[in-house]
Amino acid sequence: MKNLIYTGLTSVLLSSSISLVLAQEQPSPESIKMSHMVVVANKSPRPIEDVVGSIVSFSANDIANNQAENMDGLLRYQPNIKMESAGNRFQSTTINIRGIGGNRVAVRVDGIPSTDQFDVGHFGNSGKLLPELDLIKQVEILKGPASTLYGSDAIGGVVAFETWDPSDLVSQTKGDDFYKLRVGYEGENRSQVATGIAAWQGDKVGTLLSMTHRQGKGINNDHFVGDAVQDKLDWDSDSLFAKATMSLAQDDLLTLIFSHSQTDNDSENNSLLGVGRTFATTTQLSGSDSTESDRISMEYEFGSDLALFEENVFRVYFLNSETKQDTVQFLNSRGSDIKRDKRFNYEQTLWGMEFNSFAQLGIHNIVTGFDFNQTKSEEFRDGSQTTLSTGEVTKTVLGETFPVRDFPKSKTLKFGVFTQDEIQLNSQWTVVPALRFDYYHLKPSADSIYSEDNPTNEIASITETAFSPKLGILRHFDNNVSAYAQYARGYRAAPFEDANIGLDIVAGPTHIRALPNPDLKSETSNGFEIGVRQGKGGRHMNASIFYNRYKNFIETKSPLGPDPSDPSTLLFQSRNLTNAEIYGVELSYEIGLQNWSESLSAWTLATNLAVTEGNDLDTDEPINTIAPAQAIINLGWHSSDQKWQVNLVNTLTKAKTRVDDSKVASSGSFIKPAGSAIFDLLAHYQLSKSSDIRFGVFNLTNKEYWRWQDVMGLTHDQYDSVIQSLTRPERNVSLSFSHKW
Repeated sequence: MKNLIYTGLTSVLLSSSISLVLAQEQPSPESIKMSHMVVVANKSPRPIEDVVGSIVSFSANDIANNQAENMDGLLRYQPNIKMESAGNRFQSTTINIRGIGGNRVAVRVDGIPSTDQFDVGHFGNSGKLLPELDLIKQVEILKGPASTLYGSDAIGGVVAFETWDPSDLVSQTKGDDFYKLRVGYEGENRSQVATGIAAWQGDKVGTLLSMTHRQGKGINNDHFVGDAVQDKLDWDSDSLFAKATMSLAQDDLLTLIFSHSQTDNDSENNSLLGVGRTFATTTQLSGSDSTESDRISMEYEFGSDLALFEENVFRVYFLNSETKQDTVQFLNSRGSDIKRDKRFNYEQTLWGMEFNSFAQLGIHNIVTGFDFNQTKSEEFRDGSQTTLSTGEVTKTVLGETFPVRDFPKSKTLKFGVFTQDEIQLNSQWTVVPALRFDYYHLKPSADSIYSEDNPTNEIASITETAFSPKLGILRHFDNNVSAYAQYARGYRAAPFEDANIGLDIVAGPTHIRALPNPDLKSETSNGFEIGVRQGKGGRHMNASIFYNRYKNFIETKSPLGPDPSDPSTLLFQSRNLTNAEIYGVELSYEIGLQNWSESLSAWTLATNLAVTEGNDLDTDEPINTIAPAQAIINLGWHSSDQKWQVNLVNTLTKAKTRVDDSKVASSGSFIKPAGSAIFDLLAHYQLSKSSDIRFGVFNLTNKEYWRWQDVMGLTHDQYDSVIQSLTRPERNVSLSFSHKW
């Protein structure tokens, strides 16, 4: 731990570059405060200084000032919170917090869970559904195990989105209606956006309607890549969002939400041509992908005269998402030109309900409740091969006879009941005990497609229960200083795709087989964290040290090596790691520079640092999903009339050095990106009370660099094409104009 802290602090001191991490709207020294409200840690609003645990929050102004058009942009200046990428075709798929990503991080939109992420390599990948950022009032990210309040999906943390209510928007105008139009351009992927929002609020009823259209291309890195390996991507997305609120009584509010989104991608995957055994003779590879989702929910907030049910929230929801991905591959096999068509289809249907109740009884501030949901997951792949010279068509391709399923149709049922008590012993001390009970049931169903493709696999049902306790202590000191310590137990049930996967593919002379593992155990973690906060006189400091110990950590599709009975077959299987650990330090500091000199009253300074390490304690090898150390060191300026705001952002990333090369399926080693120092310039001009314009120049020095989350898992033999195609964008600009009335 000593070396870890030393490395992190050195990363900060090595640079005198100055920038701004997350500039607040028209910042002034007085705007740097700690006392903003967050919900995710307690499921009810609390000032940040009264919260046990590490939380990052973004307001709508933060999103706009960060010039974020997606989650990648929102998190660009957040060490230890990153988007994981699945390459140029599938783009970003999941959120990684402190080295834990995928389906271990719970995503909630207005309290409603997202669908799961699932992939089968180059030919199929369905990511988590994330909302349109123009709809977001606030984003809160709770770091570390959060299973006590959020269940099995939250062993790595929670990302909670809150959308606008009609009353929020109408309150910005003098009348009872609100309208906003925003158009923008983002040079990183040469995309355009147009968003329109309208809201109306009467005495009892409010309505909100929003439509957003986006279209763009792939990563703008032509200068670094060149035409030879340049992947091509054309995409567009449309989203519709409607919300209605109705006041039924003084403290009762009914909210109805409907949302629909669709994304379509057309890609040319040129960087894969000639790579490895799978694409060694491929001359053309293209994809056509679409994802469509619908969400319907009802939420009822109501009061009660019962002591334990003073304030209550009940919600019920339905969510459906379907991903369709078609691939066309032309290649030459043994002197014959052939065409392969492949289709991937993944659909999840999720419905559930949740009840939360809040009460204050003397020194006790209690939240209790339950949640229940049922998920149906279904996937299949289809394909055919055509010999172009003869027109002969076969449904058997590389040893697979299509259609196939990589796991049986699966139904998962989750039920949890929890309670948490904030016991305010006095004005200085607060103790927060909490406990959750979870019930998990996986019920697979093998139809004829799965059975014919996996005749020897015995599918397994799983039923498990678990208790997840938490204990936190908060201490307030003088000078607006608070400190906390927390223990939290995390829990994650064995996922359906790991327990019953049946992937079987021939790639050239190599046979790849993923084996099911019905004996998988649930993951558990014991998380410890201590932190200190201070907010006073234009200063804000937050420091934390954390240590998470994992037992039975599930490593998905772990390489087992050649099959002893057939060395040409490489075996993969999800397995439990007996013990693993992840630990690190995080530090942020913001200050209005008038504290140094009155002549600097227009300036703000901020730093943000994270250093994280992780190890498989059985093999003494590092955990590869952990990002290298990163620091954001910064300066922001605003004009005296508050119309101009300019921020220079410097992102410092340490070279990735610790990687477990034993995870390479064949001989070789993983790519280890070099360190980098990247500069961005952000500007905001307030044209009027109703209109503003934002302008940004990113990667000012036009530096060629890679992010670990983009190339994680790629080996040196892929460098010349795949790795090069994943270079981060060259120097690019963004521009956004908005007007509201």
